[in-house]
Amino acid sequence: MVKGYFSCTSTNATDADTSMTPSWVIRRMELSRDGHLKIYLKIGFALIAVPPKKSFPKYKSERMQYRLHRADERGVAEHGWLHSRFSFSFAEYHNNDRMGFGALRVINDDTVEPKQGFGMHSHRDMEIITIVLKGSIEHRDSLGHHGITRAGEIQLMSAGNGIEHSEYNPSENEPLELLQIWIFPHTRSLPPRYEQRAFNSVSMSDRWVLLVSPDGREESMRIFQNASIKTAHMNLGSTLICKEVLEGEGRLIFVIEGSIKIFDNILDRRDEFQTVQTDSLVIHCVSEAHIVVFEVPMQR
Repeated sequence: MVKGYFSCTSTNATDADTSMTPSWVIRRMELSRDGHLKIYLKIGFALIAVPPKKSFPKYKSERMQYRLHRADERGVAEHGWLHSRFSFSFAEYHNNDRMGFGALRVINDDTVEPKQGFGMHSHRDMEIITIVLKGSIEHRDSLGHHGITRAGEIQLMSAGNGIEHSEYNPSENEPLELLQIWIFPHTRSLPPRYEQRAFNSVSMSDRWVLLVSPDGREESMRIFQNASIKTAHMNLGSTLICKEVLEGEGRLIFVIEGSIKIFDNILDRRDEFQTVQTDSLVIHCVSEAHIVVFEVPMQR
């Protein structure tokens, strides 16, 4: 393998294609002072599919302007041991229309094959939340933490002024499925920290459960940003309301499983709805669904 360098700001994605392309093993990640993500890599070969560049469609109901992003419009990377779908520009996938959503920089939908994972690599100045959907992930870091996070649990790492960690699927036969979320912190160079929390004993049936918040309210995990993440499991025919948010905040609704309806739009598995308008909105369950909602400042 040859050590390589990659910068999300300098990659020129072409029209949709599928080809043998250098694959990457992350060695270090940094955020530049101008807000650009730099990823230092080792380069091998993998099959990469890059969706076509296109403008992100905008819609308008009687009450609200919003955007939809369908699951099959996400970036794709296949590395044999790692299968990734990117909601926003990341690694080989670059789309000028998909550079993040306010303070929310990354939603990566990853599947890691058994006994595979990411070796020690570094991060700084990022709030990194990992939601384990299936299987388990083993974490080690330079602060001395070591633990296994299982399905229904969440791990949070504030990278702060610098931390190294590894992520590994310890299972002999079960793939690991997870969402990894990166949120810019409100302050740079804070002391790094790590924690994990189990939410699988909390009832999420047709009710919101707060996972992450700026103040740790409702037994949520605290991050260094005025952002929140909440989730719910919806039953067929049920309805949930997303309350109004403050001016300057945006909401992104991500369907993990199932189908929901917002206005006249059906959103299926891994589809996404986003709006920067502050009005409350109603979510109807079309088929049993698991959803997650991000409420983030649009200026970071």
